[in-house]
Amino acid sequence: MLSDQQMANRNKEGEEPHDSADEALCELLGLKSIHVVADADIDVPRCAPEYGTTSASDMKLFFTNNMNNHEDCSATACSWQTLRESYSNHGFSVMPDYLNIPDWFMRRITDELVWTGDEKLYQSKKTYERVQAVQRGGEYLVEKRVLTRLEDFVNNHPEWKALRDYIGEILSCLLDEPMVLFKEKLNLKPPGGSGFAPHIDTPSLRVALGEHGPQTFVTVMVSIDPMTAKNGCLRLCRGSWGPDHHCCVLIPPTENGNPDADGRVGAIPLDVANQELQFEDVECPRGGFITAFGGWTPHRSAANASPFPRRAVFLTYNPASEGDFHDAYYQQMDRIRSEWRQRVGLQSDERSSKHCQLSEDEQSELDALATIPRF
Repeated sequence: MLSDQQMANRNKEGEEPHDSADEALCELLGLKSIHVVADADIDVPRCAPEYGTTSASDMKLFFTNNMNNHEDCSATACSWQTLRESYSNHGFSVMPDYLNIPDWFMRRITDELVWTGDEKLYQSKKTYERVQAVQRGGEYLVEKRVLTRLEDFVNNHPEWKALRDYIGEILSCLLDEPMVLFKEKLNLKPPGGSGFAPHIDTPSLRVALGEHGPQTFVTVMVSIDPMTAKNGCLRLCRGSWGPDHHCCVLIPPTENGNPDADGRVGAIPLDVANQELQFEDVECPRGGFITAFGGWTPHRSAANASPFPRRAVFLTYNPASEGDFHDAYYQQMDRIRSEWRQRVGLQSDERSSKHCQLSEDEQSELDALATIPRF
């Protein structure tokens, strides 16, 4: 059961409490349900550190050894070549199991971000969403305001930084060039959480810095929970996508629209997505599975129709040759969002941070950080 202080911290953030201690414990521990599991059923790589004994240096050593153990052998060389061909021909690559990350590690570092009571310890940009959930017993629906996304957190947490470097090494091997982190988002997608409309990333990722920033992007999704069609897994459209071959039919951004929603480019019309594009579910049996896809690859996801969260982190990289713009990107997006709020008459983040009274619509807009329109 959560302590009074933990509940107070969450309520202070504006998120409504869980209906039961079991529900809260499931989310805290990253469990689908509370039941006894035999040791033999726990899927942890033999070379992984033991649960609860790790530090950032332990995991960094594990990641380094994991890469070194598989870089030189002939079988792995063939595997990398297959992955490169898959990425080039299909627009994405699903990493082999030996590169995957222990699921308990992904759950733990996620919980440290979400459940910390010290905002200065692991700083991040947080997003909330109002979702409908079934009240305990299934008697009726209730609307809850819940945390759905975190951004700009990797550089504030030592083990997330170790993961950032590990994923960067994988991408460097996949693409034959050094890669650096451009941005990150942790999608929590609670029960009833919205899906993401079909879109491509590159046009929107170029907006903040324009020609002065990177032009090439690759995103890596790492699952935290099992991902299925029911809970809104990532869906990708197979194809040899690139700047000269992509889904050229896009929804024009709304003039003076929200830079994180209707004012952002890259959204694909639903009729085009449903009739002309074929999307495949990327289902993951557990957390720690890794999938890389290009910035021109169309993708989408459905709402979470399951009773449990579907968490995943999306780490976007660009070639190191194009520069390191991680901090510059978030600084520029903060400026763009602030200017948009002023244009449409919304109150600033500074006023919000001083706990001034906001209307429901104003607070909703201030909380909006979705990169594309939700549905």
